[in-house]
Amino acid sequence: MATSSEDTAAKQNLRIRLQEFIEKPFVQNFIIILILINAVLLGLETSPTVMNLAGPFILILDKLILALFVLEIGIRLYVFRAAFWRDPWSLFDFTVVAIALIPASGPFAVLRALRVLRVLRLLTIVPSMRRVVGALLAAIPGLGSIGLMLLVFY
Repeated sequence: MATSSEDTAAKQNLRIRLQEFIEKPFVQNFIIILILINAVLLGLETSPTVMNLAGPFILILDKLILALFVLEIGIRLYVFRAAFWRDPWSLFDFTVVAIALIPASGPFAVLRALRVLRVLRLLTIVPSMRRVVGALLAAIPGLGSIGLMLLVFY
């Protein structure tokens, strides 16, 4: 019979192994490829001709990719626990994936259009893109000051 400390050690070992797995370059590159494939699928869904030819296949593939995104978020939640909720990029990922899980019918039909945000997950996966977005966000106050100065001159 396993003791409480053995259970805790086993869970910690599992977290470490999952973290090592989720942070492997292969896994990160696979997620990037899924995001890009998903972007193409979303574009194909806008074509009635393509949907008549391959609609069911496209929808199944879209659901499969969404399931993999949910699995990735679930692993990250398990691995990082409370730290996951303190990271703005993780919150963004969670929100984008959660929006895709909301049924897109009735009053929530408009949320179907927000599935396009899944492409923006590239920002969270690619570190150089994160830096660019961070720099742009940091520049907003300065741009506001420049705008006010231009307004005064006009």
